[in-house]
Formats: sequence, C-alpha cells, structure tokens
Amino acid sequence: AIPMITGPGAITTAIVLMESADTLPKQIALFSSMTMVIFLVWLILISGTKVSKFLGETGSKILLRLMGLIVMVIAVEFFLSGLKPVIVQIIDYVQQN
Repeated sequence: AIPMITGPGAITTAIVLMESADTLPKQIALFSSMTMVIFLVWLILISGTKVSKFLGETGSKILLRLMGLIVMVIAVEFFLSGLKPVIVQIIDYVQQN
C-alpha cells in the first residue's frame, strides 16, 4: 500500500493540486481533504482484516481491478496533460509557416 499512498503519483498530485489552490480558503480545503483521506486510509489499514473478510475473494478481485482502472485513468490524464502543450506548440508553428 505504501507506493500507492505516498509514492511519486500521490506526491505529484499533491503538488499539482497545491499549485492550483491559489487562495487561502482553497489551500485550507485542500489540506482538510488530504487530512481526511489520511485518516480514512489509516482506518482502512487498521481494519484491513475485517474488510478482506467482508469483501471475500471475489470482492477483492473486483476491487483490485477497479483500483487498477483508476490508476490507469490517472496515468492517461497526466500523459494527456503533458502532451497538450506540445501539440499546441506544433499547431502554432504549422500555422505560422
């Protein structure tokens, strides 16, 4: 769970969100949200055995695939966000020439 909770993706997401939080109320809301997520993760990790028993084998497989899908969507979003400025520059260059 450690790479998913505090890995490069989580750190990058926190940095990107903090950059877009330009006012104090937005920063407070972001910090509060992050604190709430940390607390929820702590609760889930503490009660992991109970959650695992509740989900069962099939539920665990479904949750694993769902989390993989979410991580993939985030990766695609980062890729497209990085690709957009490059495409805009190419289009501007082609229009100028």
